[in-house]
Amino acid sequence: MQEIADQIVGSPIQIVALQEIGWREYGSLKKDKYSIYYSCNPNTTGQAGTGFIIQKSAMHKILGFEPISDHICKLRVKGKFYDMTVINIYAPVEDKEEDIKSNFMRNYREF
Repeated sequence: MQEIADQIVGSPIQIVALQEIGWREYGSLKKDKYSIYYSCNPNTTGQAGTGFIIQKSAMHKILGFEPISDHICKLRVKGKFYDMTVINIYAPVEDKEEDIKSNFMRNYREF
């Protein structure tokens, strides 16, 4: 995570969607130059996990964060004319087993 933070701090990129965080539960980490919001599996570490890393200069634009699961989270951002919702979805890749892909589609079809 530190490598990603080092790349965006001071750059014009203010928000980056993260995947495969692999932490436990959900929450936020506040650092001097950036913050991380994350949504991971409540029971295990090392699998899936989504989130966002946000430069400190953009934190005043964050209206809210909604952790939905270890595969989906939403960030609400204040825009100049309209507010927006950024959705981060971590879906199984093509080489995963069919039952894993089917389970994902069944669980998140309505989203």
